[in-house]
Amino acid sequence: MKGTQQKAGRMRGFTLLEMMVVLVIAGLLFALTPPLFTGAVSGTRLKGLARDLVTMMRETRSQAIIRNAEQQMYLDTEARHYRAGDNRVLHLPEGVTMTVQPATAPDDPAQQQHVLRFFPDGSSSGAKISVSGGNHGYYLQLDWLTGRVTISEGPHDDG
Repeated sequence: MKGTQQKAGRMRGFTLLEMMVVLVIAGLLFALTPPLFTGAVSGTRLKGLARDLVTMMRETRSQAIIRNAEQQMYLDTEARHYRAGDNRVLHLPEGVTMTVQPATAPDDPAQQQHVLRFFPDGSSSGAKISVSGGNHGYYLQLDWLTGRVTISEGPHDDG
């Protein structure tokens, strides 16, 4: 019988030693991958913070136009928090630094709390804001004339 012939010999499978080697390799891979993901999560949190700041600035500008009244956003680099108007205070994540360069020279160069002003005509006080952590950084530009907010990514520069 042609089609019913069976091969002589034993059936092939994995030995116990082969299975142990595979499990050891898989265990090493699982042990080594969390450090790779912690950097990615940190970068993701930083990107989320930058986007939250941009969104808050855009919403504050919109409120100034809708209400036909000046609206303010507060950034405190020393206390490491920010808020819009009377809304709740939001804190910067650990390991993240924020710097603010106002469009006009502040009265006190060592000032740590910055006020971004948004006016009913859509303009603003303007500022350059950077948020950075690790080797990542995001730069937010608030145009004083149009109130337009832009975001760009770049390497963090300590110097």
